[in-house]
Amino acid sequence: MLSENQLLNHIYQTAEMGQDGIRTVLKYAQEPGLVKALNSQLAEYQHIQNAAGAMLHARGELPKDIGPVARLSSEAMTAVKSLTDRSASNIAQMMIQGSTMGVTKSLRTLRDCQLKDPKVKALADKLLKTEQDNIEEMKGFL
Repeated sequence: MLSENQLLNHIYQTAEMGQDGIRTVLKYAQEPGLVKALNSQLAEYQHIQNAAGAMLHARGELPKDIGPVARLSSEAMTAVKSLTDRSASNIAQMMIQGSTMGVTKSLRTLRDCQLKDPKVKALADKLLKTEQDNIEEMKGFL
């Protein structure tokens, strides 16, 4: 079983990965509506990451950032996928794939965690809802 601190670190890292992905695709996004949607999602991920970090600090633990290999791998994959197709549809598809991975990993992590603190559960649920809402929003750009 995973601890609540491990879940909070997962939330922290997932929100960080979401921000990194958005910052990478924003370099290629040209459609104003897509740029606006991505910036809104970026702010939401920042809020979630800050909340997870604050909860970890309150528990006497430092949040763990995602590793440099994962970060570089994600950036490189996005750059390659964007070289030939910078359309809103392609960017939306990449964002949907990233959010879907986030949902899948979060559900697995939640299943393996014994939650006692309702605030941790609420933040985990907020991350899941954010990922699902982001997927729905990006479908409009396909």
